[in-house]
Amino acid sequence: MRVRASLAGLLLALLLCSCSGGLPHARYAPQVQASLVEVDAPPPPGRVEAIPISPSSSAVWIDGEWRWRRGRWAWSPGRWVQAPPGATFSPWVFVRGADGRLWCAPGTWRDARGAPMDAPLALATAAVNAAEVVGANGAIEATGRTR
Repeated sequence: MRVRASLAGLLLALLLCSCSGGLPHARYAPQVQASLVEVDAPPPPGRVEAIPISPSSSAVWIDGEWRWRRGRWAWSPGRWVQAPPGATFSPWVFVRGADGRLWCAPGTWRDARGAPMDAPLALATAAVNAAEVVGANGAIEATGRTR
């Protein structure tokens, strides 16, 4: 019984910390419509990540995201990076069009003019449990490798 109570307390603490919004993030910019690509299926539920300690006081956290690769979703773990000067980050998005078609755009770094640019190198990466992903309907989702 104590183990369950301790585990429940730990999970609650992790949940509260993950929803706190206390991590430093890059300056955000909206995705541009031209970045959207049509996909065949909605993304699975997000993966749970253990966020490592920030490697520097100026590092920013980039959340993990699903990426559409070779006809299926693959998880790209969250990471600490040093934001390039003047750059913004457009987080990944998934949208369903009015006609029912599915679209996504990967997280993208943009320079001061809004043009896509190379992502900065990860200073530290989240630990991800790469267990099977169960979708909303209870079926196991076929996903690509964690990248």
